[in-house]
Amino acid sequence: MEMAWAQGFREVTVQLDCLVAKNLVCSIDEDGGVNRNLVRRIHHFLGRDWRLTWEHVYREGNHCADFLASFALTVDRGHHVLLEPPEGLQRFLQDDATRVRHVRLCPAVN
Repeated sequence: MEMAWAQGFREVTVQLDCLVAKNLVCSIDEDGGVNRNLVRRIHHFLGRDWRLTWEHVYREGNHCADFLASFALTVDRGHHVLLEPPEGLQRFLQDDATRVRHVRLCPAVN
């Protein structure tokens, strides 16, 4: 959100694959438990003059974000700007560009 704001974007859609996280940042309660500081920081951004839309997407619907979340665990903590896609991300970017669909299989519930 910091980068989007700095680049001048004023209509941003944030997609999350975790409903708990979406509900946490969209609520007015800033408790956030162990993520309290992050939730407060996000709420600070909500007060700016822009339009943020929050959407829940299944993990299968956003392989790029899922890849980057896993990739983040392999690098040092801190802010990183990637000038090129990390190795392995290119195939997911290609899938996004060509609108390849991925099926989500859910077990039957009795």
